[in-house]
Amino acid sequence: MTREERAITILDLMNQALAVLDDGEAAEQLVPRVLGKGSNADAAALIGLDAASKPAVHAAWPNERLAKTLAEVAGRNGRPRSESILRGGQHPILGEVVLIGPELDEHPQARSRNRLLVLSRRGGFTTEAKALLAEAAAPLSFLMPQAADACQRSRSEHNAAEAAAALNLTPREVEVLKLLADGLLARTIAARLGLSPRTVHKHLSNVYTKLGVHDRLVAVSIARDHGLIAA
Repeated sequence: MTREERAITILDLMNQALAVLDDGEAAEQLVPRVLGKGSNADAAALIGLDAASKPAVHAAWPNERLAKTLAEVAGRNGRPRSESILRGGQHPILGEVVLIGPELDEHPQARSRNRLLVLSRRGGFTTEAKALLAEAAAPLSFLMPQAADACQRSRSEHNAAEAAAALNLTPREVEVLKLLADGLLARTIAARLGLSPRTVHKHLSNVYTKLGVHDRLVAVSIARDHGLIAA
């Protein structure tokens, strides 16, 4: 692979990822697939930390078979002494392993968006493949957190939609409930949504009835517990 071909591969990855960035899962899946294929890797996985700070697989290529082992490698090698964004070593089963990305940060604010790309090849990566991965490291440092954020938003929206359906709330009732959670009064909610205060009170009455409550604070608490609105 020439330098020009490597540049085309990286540019194509960025263009594809930016095109589907609103769908975080699709953007995350692109990263291991494109660079896995481009480097002739046996396997590639995008690794992050779960709520318990354990390595978790967010995307894998070509399948999930080696993803768990790649995650274990990431857990052991995700905290380098140097500041290098590209590093690697040898694994008794996977062969040569390359890790691309920053340290996996356990801080709650960083944990949700930190990603580490791990690739492996039993016969070892060629000089050209390593050059591709090295040149991709800088663009990935920008792309991976953005894809992680988009993925989190997508999952939150999906969870909220499922929660609304489970609670039998209409989209308008959810909208009113979210504004209620922001501390707005019925008259302000009405002005915000272009509705009459009477209509807003009717929506709130329906919300309270469906949730089985009579208090706005309890209603908001239930909505947060179900993932309907952000905590």
